[in-house]
Amino acid sequence: MYKKWLFASVLFILPIMVIANHSLGAKSDEPPISTVQVDSTMRYSSAQFTQPEPNEKQEIIQKSLLDGYTKAAENDEMILYVHEKSLAIKVQNRKTGYVWGSGLDHPENYRLNKTWEQIVQSAVTIDYTDRQGKQRTESILTNDSNPTVKIIDNGFSANVFMAQAKLNFQLDVQLEGNELVVSIPQEKIKEDKRNKLVSMQIYPFLGAMNENDIPGYMFIPDGSGALIRYEKSTKAAGASPFIGAIFGLDEGIKNKIKTGKDVVPVQQIKMPVFGAVHGVKQNGFVAIVEEGYAYGDIVAYPAGASTDFNRVSSKFNYRYEYFQPTSKNLKGINVFQKEMNKMNVKLRFIFLSDEDADYVGMAKTYRGYLADHQLLPKEEDKASIRLEFLGGEMKKGLFWNSVIPMTEINRIPYFTNELKKNGVENMFVIYKGWSEGGLTGSLPGKFPIEKKLGSKRDVKTTVDSLKKENIPLYFYTDYTKAYDGASGFSGSKDVAKKISAETISYKENDLTSFYLSPKKSLSIAKSDRKNYRAYGIENLAIDSSGSILFSDFSKSSKLTRPETMDTYGEIFTYFNENVGPTALYKPNVYAWAASDKYLDIPMNSSNYVFETDTVPFMQIVLKGYLPYYAPFSNFNQNPQEQVLRMIEYGAYPSFLLTDEPSHLLAKTPSKNVYTSEFKVWQDDIVNQYKQIQETLGQVESATIEGRFIPKKGIVEVTYSNGKTIIVNYTNSVYSHEGMEVAARDFAVVDKGGVQ
Repeated sequence: MYKKWLFASVLFILPIMVIANHSLGAKSDEPPISTVQVDSTMRYSSAQFTQPEPNEKQEIIQKSLLDGYTKAAENDEMILYVHEKSLAIKVQNRKTGYVWGSGLDHPENYRLNKTWEQIVQSAVTIDYTDRQGKQRTESILTNDSNPTVKIIDNGFSANVFMAQAKLNFQLDVQLEGNELVVSIPQEKIKEDKRNKLVSMQIYPFLGAMNENDIPGYMFIPDGSGALIRYEKSTKAAGASPFIGAIFGLDEGIKNKIKTGKDVVPVQQIKMPVFGAVHGVKQNGFVAIVEEGYAYGDIVAYPAGASTDFNRVSSKFNYRYEYFQPTSKNLKGINVFQKEMNKMNVKLRFIFLSDEDADYVGMAKTYRGYLADHQLLPKEEDKASIRLEFLGGEMKKGLFWNSVIPMTEINRIPYFTNELKKNGVENMFVIYKGWSEGGLTGSLPGKFPIEKKLGSKRDVKTTVDSLKKENIPLYFYTDYTKAYDGASGFSGSKDVAKKISAETISYKENDLTSFYLSPKKSLSIAKSDRKNYRAYGIENLAIDSSGSILFSDFSKSSKLTRPETMDTYGEIFTYFNENVGPTALYKPNVYAWAASDKYLDIPMNSSNYVFETDTVPFMQIVLKGYLPYYAPFSNFNQNPQEQVLRMIEYGAYPSFLLTDEPSHLLAKTPSKNVYTSEFKVWQDDIVNQYKQIQETLGQVESATIEGRFIPKKGIVEVTYSNGKTIIVNYTNSVYSHEGMEVAARDFAVVDKGGVQ
């Protein structure tokens, strides 16, 4: 089924960033060749794959005590109890009898000092700064806060006074069916004049598990999704908790973290969700951060990191620490924000049991939640391929810059026709680097089209030509970035500022980029509409703006992070209503409803040492609702395995292409595009398309309903239309119930038959 590939596999076991081996001055557009991989059980036991579950379920025996607890609420599905001194809770599933607790019945039986025992037993733990500016920690039990508890409809409301921090707040907890809603309203938070609230964790030990007392795992939204299985405490895990900022670091406040070249950077969290399982297919919950996510973190501590407990929760940052320069030579001090980040905090725990109590059940539950809240409308999901053509790129010169034309716009119909001759029917095109000055020489300016690539008439002709062939043509753009030296913005007025008054900028490939003030982005977007219409442009592919979220501290256009989110949302809505369908690159969940395609979906987790499995959580959420496309196939060390993963994950292929050979880009900001020439990749495009049609073409618009790992390196994915796709990553034939799947191959099963 597969041709011989030019690439071969590279064994990834440790979480190390792999950089493709290539020469910037190479004269060939042929892909690099690496050594052939030997099949290894160890490879499929790594965190890059999902591990099989034990064949037999372990019986879970609970002896949960209710001494000191008061029944606060009950319904047909759950019973809620509260400990009125610590505000610890227990939630019992009436169907299964299982009890979820936020504290411990016998804390003396565990390795906890007094401080940690107080934190474990308390509903809320805070960090704050005292009058000397020192950061301190306090929980409800630290100074016997004695909250005032009032039983209300479906739960309780508690007024809390943290005696040490002199902080007042209100904690509300309510049952809604099989869901527990926990909230802290902003208006009820009252600080002391001298002590300042820094952060808050609410029920951080809800569902915590001592070492591997019960089999199960924690789920974190790292990349496509990752599991941390319950294991004994280890030294390796002891120094390595997972702390991920929801929607990434706020570049307007937080300091950037420097990492070495061989360290995998934290993959940005796209979904404010986490979960835990106590016995796979027995008991679990998925937690959704409904409010406060703009300043939230997902925090996961494996056993050995601080305590012997595996725990996952959220953390809410009311103040961030940042570096404030005090001199021109960049000396300065670290300080906390003076003003509190204003937010209501709201967490929704949805309890799962039996067949739903695993990461698949979590993803399906979250999918339903998003659909019910109009955050995930159903788009047409047709198995197709993304062809992204690079038009022109800027090359710096001694006196002035020039543009290297890589793909003239009127050449695109030729390429799509060539593919159609070879059976590629469903495709769409993105044209990038089309603006005057090339890809990195123009933003935020976009018009006119670069004259070396064509004219306005050429754009219209190409759009019309592809439209007749039912091939959408998207024009790449970005409403967040502005390149140093480009026109269309003022460096002093239009660039977003950090809280330290520095501009928000970064350097990549010797090119400085700035973040535009979101208000300026909105203004530019509205002024661009008439030009899009004049050129006949009907589809946009917007980079950065759906994935980058920051605060802007410019004096004239100050915006909080939630306000930036709203402003970008206004841009997407404006284009959808006034230009046409919009595709987004790596969008965060709040932008999914504005996108008709998800570009560059993460296909792996970060493979940190404490992570045990990679799972397609995001793909299970999206499949059948929003079509998603993998990163470019022509920059993957192991394209054969990448195709298998795309088939397993339900993702469609993507290729970055040029008419001219890519070595022409060697001295440009796009120097990492080392293999892109269409004639080199044409056969691979055709082959990948055919393989995707064989498999994902049979489950168009269907949702993923099940995922089973019968053995290491084998995956079975079941869809709502009754089809099951089986992927065999190993070098051995997989045989099961009279059917066979060849080594490094796939099959589609329908009602017991293999197609």
